[in-house]
Amino acid sequence: MHEASIAQSLLDVVIETAHKNSVKSVLSVEVNIGRLAAVEKNSLLFAFDALKEGTVAEKASLIINDIPIVGKCNACGLEDEYDNFVFSCHNCGSYDVTIISGEELNIKEIEVEDE
Repeated sequence: MHEASIAQSLLDVVIETAHKNSVKSVLSVEVNIGRLAAVEKNSLLFAFDALKEGTVAEKASLIINDIPIVGKCNACGLEDEYDNFVFSCHNCGSYDVTIISGEELNIKEIEVEDE
């Protein structure tokens, strides 16, 4: 379950950012997670909730944005969404596809409580 280490890494960034900005409390953390990042969302939510206790992010909710897999065919130029891990162009059938999105795992926004 690598989701626990991901949750801890997210919290480390959130806590460090909160301390640098003299934030009293974090209300939410919004993250972008691509489908190719291989993150099980319910496990990540569980780990985040367990690890946030006693920190500046104790009240925070974790908001996960599911980022679809998007690729661009290098043969015909079609940009399209892929639902599985077979990256053949839906237009010309070429397997020469460059992944544009779907691999990310990053913090988009940290919402904090006003003083």
